[in-house]
Amino acid sequence: MSKVCGIITEYNPFHNGHAYHLDRSRREVGAQDVIAVMSGDFVQRGEPAMLDKYRRAQMAINCGVDIVLELPVAWATSSAEGFADGACRVLAATNIVDTLCFGSEIGEISPLWDIARQLCRETDEFKQVLKTNLAEGVSFPMARATAIATTMGDDAADIINHPNNILGIEYLKAIINNDLVSRIAVRTIKRQGAAHNSDQLQTEHASYGTASAGAIRKHIHAGGDLARLLPLMPQNSFRVLVGEHRKTSINRLDNFSSYLHYALHSTSKEQLLKLSGLSQSMLNRLVNTAKSHYLISDVLEATKSKSHTHTALQRAVLRIILGIYADSAKADIPYIRVLGFRRKKEALLKRLHATSALPVVTNLKHAKNLSSNAHIMLEAEMSATRAYWLGLKAQGVPEKNELERPMAMV
Repeated sequence: MSKVCGIITEYNPFHNGHAYHLDRSRREVGAQDVIAVMSGDFVQRGEPAMLDKYRRAQMAINCGVDIVLELPVAWATSSAEGFADGACRVLAATNIVDTLCFGSEIGEISPLWDIARQLCRETDEFKQVLKTNLAEGVSFPMARATAIATTMGDDAADIINHPNNILGIEYLKAIINNDLVSRIAVRTIKRQGAAHNSDQLQTEHASYGTASAGAIRKHIHAGGDLARLLPLMPQNSFRVLVGEHRKTSINRLDNFSSYLHYALHSTSKEQLLKLSGLSQSMLNRLVNTAKSHYLISDVLEATKSKSHTHTALQRAVLRIILGIYADSAKADIPYIRVLGFRRKKEALLKRLHATSALPVVTNLKHAKNLSSNAHIMLEAEMSATRAYWLGLKAQGVPEKNELERPMAMV
């Protein structure tokens, strides 16, 4: 049976760095097929994807991914731990993915395994250092880095200070915690070009994707010339971006500002606590800040603190807007949804249908024989998609009916 490589991504949007990772993953694994688990219309940073999930799936299929599966919104908008856990569970449920390949700054798997195992077992010393730092008001990422430095040394602490390394460690934790070590092999590809959080566009060595997705988004949201992005993205991806840009179908979190204010005024404090996952004092601070600021970006900037990062608050705000409980990512994933596939890999799609441990949804109109839990989650997904298009309505973009949209194919 052919080897199948799994990758976990957002493709927000698909750039040269993604193309590099995809190509290297195929070659390193020796995979004939690649299946990607991709966030839907909202992403892990707690914001709407710049392009909707079907357009991003089209980018992926155009550029060589064989099947794109959707990571349900509760996991896609969770912490790095929840995001990684949900994505790994989706890949495992396919029963055909035999290797997970992810990018990292370090490019070596052994040190990441060492840290992942430490975080899974959490020694008494680690727990005490973490508890002490959290009690002093330090954010969780900083408190954990300090605990790692104390128990494993400065080299390990430096590793966990890089975003792709962190996500890779969370993938490995998910592999361990879900008893997948014997089922899914793991490889990592060293990230090339611009850093994950770089906001600079650089055109030298563009074949290695020297612009991060964040830098590309910043350039577009600032009204920059799209032509500058051409050297930084595969042509098949760039064409999709230009087509959507002409239709002004580019979304951003501030488009949802009125929905946040409505939710804060119409939802009980008890409900807001369950949705946001924030402490009572932090939620009060958020509510009070919103009284004097309208745009979500301004609310977040005025609310963030030493113990609550901008991204963590952003995720909390998005959960409030979408009505997704903070603990939703602890539930079982009841189905696998296909967003797109390559026509010449139809045999792979049939194999997925035959071997998957979960029902495979390719057409929402035919998704009637699912469990009640699956229908509840599918309705939450469709509700999030409706919200996504409402965020674009002010720009004159007509809402698209989820039930009428075909899978992305090439």
